[in-house]
Amino acid sequence: MARFSDEDISKIRDATDSLNLIREYAPDLRPKGRDYWACCPFHKEKSPSFKVDPHTGWWHCFGACSDGGDIFNFVMKTQNVSFPEAVNILADRAGIEVAVGPRAAAEAGRRKRLLAICSDTANFYTTYLMRSPENDAAQARDYLSKRHLGSEVATKWKLGYAPGRGALVNHLRKKGHSPKDMIAANVAMDSRSGAGLKDRFFARLMFTICDAQGQAIAFGGRVLDNTDPKYINSSATPLFDKSRNLYGLDQAKKAMHSEKSVLVVEGYTDVIALHKSGYENSVATLGTALTAQHVKILSRTVNRIIYIFDGDEAGLRAADKAAEHIDKSLSADYSASPVNLDVVCLPQGLDPADLMDSKEGQAQFKQLLANAKPLIEFAIDRRLKHWDLQRPEERIKALNESVSVLAPLKGTILASDYANYIADALTRAGGDFTEAKVLEALEKVRAVPQSNLAPEYEGPLDHGGETPSEGAAASATRVSSLDKLPDLSPAELTERELLAFIIMVPAARDYLFAQQIDNPFSHPMYRAVFESLQHLIQAGARQENLVSKLDESVPGVAQLVVAYNFEGQDNGGNASVKETTDGLLFRLRESALERTIRIIRSDLQKGGEESKDHLQALVEASMELRDLRNRRYK
Repeated sequence: MARFSDEDISKIRDATDSLNLIREYAPDLRPKGRDYWACCPFHKEKSPSFKVDPHTGWWHCFGACSDGGDIFNFVMKTQNVSFPEAVNILADRAGIEVAVGPRAAAEAGRRKRLLAICSDTANFYTTYLMRSPENDAAQARDYLSKRHLGSEVATKWKLGYAPGRGALVNHLRKKGHSPKDMIAANVAMDSRSGAGLKDRFFARLMFTICDAQGQAIAFGGRVLDNTDPKYINSSATPLFDKSRNLYGLDQAKKAMHSEKSVLVVEGYTDVIALHKSGYENSVATLGTALTAQHVKILSRTVNRIIYIFDGDEAGLRAADKAAEHIDKSLSADYSASPVNLDVVCLPQGLDPADLMDSKEGQAQFKQLLANAKPLIEFAIDRRLKHWDLQRPEERIKALNESVSVLAPLKGTILASDYANYIADALTRAGGDFTEAKVLEALEKVRAVPQSNLAPEYEGPLDHGGETPSEGAAASATRVSSLDKLPDLSPAELTERELLAFIIMVPAARDYLFAQQIDNPFSHPMYRAVFESLQHLIQAGARQENLVSKLDESVPGVAQLVVAYNFEGQDNGGNASVKETTDGLLFRLRESALERTIRIIRSDLQKGGEESKDHLQALVEASMELRDLRNRRYK
């Protein structure tokens, strides 16, 4: 991962007007007191709950999503990018060059050259399509016209035509691009005859594939006749990976933020047609089924993914394959932000673009969306249909096959719900099945590897070359990132507040460190963040960059601190900071002792030879709690 200097981060922060940046997604941003408020750009709401502090650049939603952070987090969330990518985006926006070391600088230089080639290539294809008098360009324009895709659509989506015959290579040479970079960008290739470079694409209508920021990174080409292959996509390049990129994501991301859902289809023209008809939250895969990486990227923004499949056998097989993405992150008792995966199968012989051609088709599509099935239900139904459920022996086979869908969900509420669903279906067919019987069959099924949809802490944390203690790191790797934590207990909420306080208020941190208290947190993730904080302070990290550095290691730290208002704490003097810190520490120790007492009392009720030891431990814990409260309230 790229590492940026504090100086560059500070330059970018100082050069970025947070209000102008955020107003691009929240145009109703208005002043109210010292802050600015708007309706949250990440979910629908009628009254403003989204706050921006213009002095610090921090933002927070007090409404449904409860998200928050700084300008870097805002770009990460709105554009579905990593922290280093957000830094580069904001650096480009501010006209600042960032240094990240010799190797990274070389890679950044190469990436910049390849992006320039793809941009010039896209412009060449579009210009040829729109302006060339040649017959091939005219035929391409006629094809688009018949599909109701005019010049405005071609410009917006960077559609074009590849004539071949070395025309692109010659154009790029004149632009100063090297043959090596043209090949690396996969827009040119060596001729087998040894005659030099030739165009990668020829005699095809071209679709420009962009990254989330709208930069051209790859291409897809379609023939205008019935020759095979019908479509050809760019091969993998340093810019493009079909298992991670999605067509139309740059155009769809704003609607995805607003709708909190995304439609996933299989064709370029399907995406364009859906956008034209108002479904601007639509994207397409690129010659591959939806991957776990795709789902992970999309789930950063939306909580519902709707797969749209053709109703033919190939479409149904693709829908079956989508069941590989079922895992525990779909269950609310496992993930704080479960993503819903739904399926729509279109009538055979039709695709979304066909349906968008008429009002009747659009109405039919709207109804199909309204009747979308949960992916789990769809997958179970498909397996049940394979068997003749009127025959007892086949009902058993249907049971075993259908519970395999639930294998990754073992132990969740969702698995129990669908165990009931399977039991009802088999009972209606003439059997005698209960939830318990289905769950018993489920226990015998070996779980498949999970697709790991939820973002996870991938440790170890960055400590400037050092690592946290083995125990803390091991514990932290078992916990999701801070923005994915489930509902917290009162004690955990206190830990969260204390952690935010010492991150945001230097005097509180200095006071706590001066006490030489061992790590005061019990939650493994908070313990890991605390250790990371200690190392960063020892390494001389500056306060204005502290949150970004912590959030780079553990996603969600920025969201954690921005939800609290510690304004004026440092101005209240050391006594105010000391009182607040001591109060939080007291509440933590009090909660820990209360929890210990409850556990000991539970053990005492069980009896046994250790009761005497338990009784002594109960007395000691109770006395410590009494002394703690006496010191606090005397």
